[in-house]
Amino acid sequence: MMFGGMKIYTVHIKTDASRSGEKPIFIREGFSFGAFFFTVFWALYHRLWLPAAGIMFSLWLIVQLGTHHFISSPSVGVLQLMIQVLVGYLANDWRRRALAKRGYITSDVTAADSLLRAEQRYFERYLQTVST
Repeated sequence: MMFGGMKIYTVHIKTDASRSGEKPIFIREGFSFGAFFFTVFWALYHRLWLPAAGIMFSLWLIVQLGTHHFISSPSVGVLQLMIQVLVGYLANDWRRRALAKRGYITSDVTAADSLLRAEQRYFERYLQTVST
């Protein structure tokens, strides 16, 4: 399979990146296993306050429904797993939206087999445009 190991990354830069000295941020497209396993902690680490609060509230509500016997114990586990899967799928989109609110723009989309290679491809293209 030719493209089996390829991953797509979006590259985000500040609109005034040349003056601010901030490096580009690469966000992988697709499911985030970090967000799936560490839901709330992942959101807090990435400064996604509103999603973190929503995740905490959802998980708290599910536990309360189970504690007060509105839903069964197996249902609590299934609902929590569903929340984790949903967070895993939406996590990188939340990051992109948060970066846009902080003044970042999507400057490029690159495909590579690793983050390091994606960065290398991006900077090769960037240096070609700057030098011409």
